[in-house]
Amino acid sequence: MKPTVTPSVKPTVSPTIKPSVRPTVTPGANAAKNPTHSSTAPNTSVQKLRKGQRVKDTKTKAYYKILSITSSGGTVAYVKPVGKKSKSITIAASAVLDGHTFKVVAVSAKAYKGCSKLQKVTIGKNITSIGKNAFAGCKKLKKITIKSTKLKSSSIGKNAFKGTAKKLTVKVPKKQYKVYKKFLKKKGNGMLKVIK
Repeated sequence: MKPTVTPSVKPTVSPTIKPSVRPTVTPGANAAKNPTHSSTAPNTSVQKLRKGQRVKDTKTKAYYKILSITSSGGTVAYVKPVGKKSKSITIAASAVLDGHTFKVVAVSAKAYKGCSKLQKVTIGKNITSIGKNAFAGCKKLKKITIKSTKLKSSSIGKNAFKGTAKKLTVKVPKKQYKVYKKFLKKKGNGMLKVIK
């Protein structure tokens, strides 16, 4: 009587209860949450932005060209302002495009050409190059503030300041004063004054 009762009761009760509860709860919750958050964010950024694309930014009122894209943002060139009626323009150190922060590293050729009402420009600290005729024909442009310390004579295009005001004043970083003074006057306006 003893051997037949004990084995028949214990095996049938314990195995059926324990395995059925554990597997259904833990993997089901984790599997539903994790994949959806990790996959959607990267895909949307890649689809919307691409290298070489021109993007309009309403906040800074400018068009930018994407030069490079990284996981944290990338680099862009300032192509031109949205309109030509502004009297004062700032080329920021960075621009937020489609939720991503890009460093503004260049001013494109002819970016401000023909902006006859422009009087004042501030160039951000990340600018490494200024294209040909970037400010050509800005006859009222009297003041430029350069915050970048990364410019070279070879990185500023021919006639970048041609046709600007004769009394144009260019304010530069103190550390770069001597270097910048030598080549800025050779970029289209020999009358401009470099100050620190």
